Amino acid sequence: MRYLAFFLLFVFFSCGPDPIPVPEPSLLLAPSNLNTCNTATRINDLERQVRFQWTATLNTESYNLIVQNTLTGEQQTIATSLLTESIILTSGAPYQWYVISKSSLTLEEGKSSIWHFYLEGNPQASHFPFPAILVAPSDELIVSLNASNGFTFEWEGNDLDNDIQGYDFYLGTSSSSLNAEREAITSQQVTLVLIPNTVYFWQIISKDLQGNQSASEIYQFQTQ
Repeated sequence: MRYLAFFLLFVFFSCGPDPIPVPEPSLLLAPSNLNTCNTATRINDLERQVRFQWTATLNTESYNLIVQNTLTGEQQTIATSLLTESIILTSGAPYQWYVISKSSLTLEEGKSSIWHFYLEGNPQASHFPFPAILVAPSDELIVSLNASNGFTFEWEGNDLDNDIQGYDFYLGTSSSSLNAEREAITSQQVTLVLIPNTVYFWQIISKDLQGNQSASEIYQFQTQ
């Protein structure tokens, strides 16, 4: 009788429904990352039509293309089943874009990496820095402090003019009230003393020699 029970349990669990496959993230193709856009068609003095391309992914029925002007925060989202879409954008500004892979069988989604590009306007104008890429700590990470309760933050800054003058480091316990902890940092890292068992938010402002500046995303982390 005991063997029969084991057999029935085995059949019950082995005959359950197959897991629903999750859509995989796309690989982005164009416009290329951290570069000027070379797939744009001139519409007028202020606008360009930009063609975006990405790869097909498994377990995917449709895609959402998200494009954001990183200066104004203005964002556009296009739902498509294709692997390319064109959008008319304001020239002379930096943008970021990524693709979400979706399926009607599951609420889970696949998110591509985030790429940045600069859409040229006046070729003689200086370029705004790309928003800094926050490296450490990554978003929603639980971090360990050193013996002195210190932690070293790291980020990556890029500018087509290679004229970044420095970075301002913002930190706070609320995303809506960040304080400038360090200003005009010339390296891409800084060590600060933090409070254990505390949730923090951080952001980097990149500034170049022409007075242009850009803000990174705001990342959250917790100390232990």
